[in-house]
Amino acid sequence: MTAPDSRPKVVAVIGSPRRRGNTATLVDAALEELERGGCDCTRIVLAEKRVEFCSGHVFCGERACPHDDDMAGILEQVYAADGLILATPIYYENVSGQMKTFMDRNATRYYHEEWLAPKVVGLIAVAGESDAADTLAAMRRFVALSNPEEPPVVALGGLANDPGDAAQDAELMAGAQALGRAMAERLGLDPS
Repeated sequence: MTAPDSRPKVVAVIGSPRRRGNTATLVDAALEELERGGCDCTRIVLAEKRVEFCSGHVFCGERACPHDDDMAGILEQVYAADGLILATPIYYENVSGQMKTFMDRNATRYYHEEWLAPKVVGLIAVAGESDAADTLAAMRRFVALSNPEEPPVVALGGLANDPGDAAQDAELMAGAQALGRAMAERLGLDPS
């Protein structure tokens, strides 16, 4: 196992208003695999943070966003990560409001050509009744815009409507674990 100070850092950004909902359950399963592989993992639940909506200041030429909220600290962790997980429930065939606000607040860095630098990205989208393809595509576009080198992406979409459904779905949980192992492998670790 690698030394604690040199372990790859993985940050998971959870865009669900439910702190312990189906989306968080799948993220936790993926993070367990990453930790087993030797990663230092951080879990950021956007609903637990104060994150203001983007107000379009990127065009005024400022280097830093003028909002005084938790987003600067979140972005510091995200942009320093070796691995990144973005996870959201699916609302109206797209990301949640929390995830959309997170994505929008990256605009200042985008306009100043400050790029995400993860070696691998995991995407998780959980729906109650619809297909995850459009939501995963929206998150893939965000990643592509935020890193011109387009890091490898591992994605999982699934159905879990009621609280606890994800934990009871063996196939979905296995998919989340496989996502974590695939990310660990891309980070040069042995997840077994």
